[in-house]
Amino acid sequence: MDDKKAAYDIRTILHEMREEYWQGLSEVEALPEEELECITFVLGGETYAFETSHAAEVIRIPRLVKVPGVQEIIAGVFNLRGEIIAALDIRPLLGLPQLPLDGTGRIIVVKSEKFATGILTEAVQGVTGLPLGSFEPPLKSLTGARREYIRGQMTRDGNMFMLLDIVKLLAAPEIMVDRR
Repeated sequence: MDDKKAAYDIRTILHEMREEYWQGLSEVEALPEEELECITFVLGGETYAFETSHAAEVIRIPRLVKVPGVQEIIAGVFNLRGEIIAALDIRPLLGLPQLPLDGTGRIIVVKSEKFATGILTEAVQGVTGLPLGSFEPPLKSLTGARREYIRGQMTRDGNMFMLLDIVKLLAAPEIMVDRR
C-alpha cells in the first residue's frame, strides 16, 4: 500500500498543479498589436500613409488636362475607364516642396462618399501594416494645414511615417470646386 501511496500522492499533484496555474498567470502573453493597413507613398521627399480602405487603386500618371479657373491644387483631370477624375497635388496644401514628378510618380485613386479623385505622389512604396499604438501626435513644429491633416507620426526601421487624415483632407474647402 505504501508503493501505491507514493505513486499517487494527491497533495503533491495538487501542489504541482497550483504552481503550473500561477506560473501561467504570471507569464503575460503579448497580445498582437492592432495594425492599420496603410498605403505608403512619398510627397515632398517625406513618407506619408493613409488607410488602404480609402484607396481604390494606384495608376501611372496619365496625360493630365488642365482645367482653367480651378484651384492650383487641382493639377488637371484624366479619364479613368470612362470616368473623369481630378488629379490633386496636395503638396502645397501640406506646405511641402513640389519636386518634379518622374517615372516613379503615381496617382492613388481615392474614393470618398461623394466623389473619386486622384492624389499625385512622387512614388508609391506599397501597402504595409503600421502598428496603431506606435503613432504619436504630430510634432508641435508642424503648423497650419500640415498639422491639421496629419493624424499622427511614427518611426519604424529608421523611416518616419506621417499618417494623413484622408477623410478630412478630401473635405478641405481648398479642393472643392465651386458649383455656381
